[in-house]
Amino acid sequence: MTTSTANRVCDQLESRLTAAEVELAADNTVSPVLMAVVAEFRRKFAKTRPSLEGDGAPEQREAVVELEQAADSAKRAALADPGASDRIKLAVVSAHDSICWFKATGNLLDRAYAESDPLA
Repeated sequence: MTTSTANRVCDQLESRLTAAEVELAADNTVSPVLMAVVAEFRRKFAKTRPSLEGDGAPEQREAVVELEQAADSAKRAALADPGASDRIKLAVVSAHDSICWFKATGNLLDRAYAESDPLA
């Protein structure tokens, strides 16, 4: 996992998480639980970003795992919330996918996936 790739992943995640937050703020039908879980995802990202973008492999790996857990919780909350619109679900899942793809491949989401993603 190169630093430049990690920086690009963080930029992508920042963009997607911001899109999710914008969608959530515009919709008053989502549950407070979903709002709280996405807010926790944001806090974890803020906490782990320096390690993600750093050169230390053990610290980076630990940060990725910690952030992926927050992303998993946000994804589950979004998909389970009956008040969440399809755009909210897509936005949260897209943010989730950014970090999970990085963990699985060490890369940014692949081009074919990103081009089919309306939030990209």
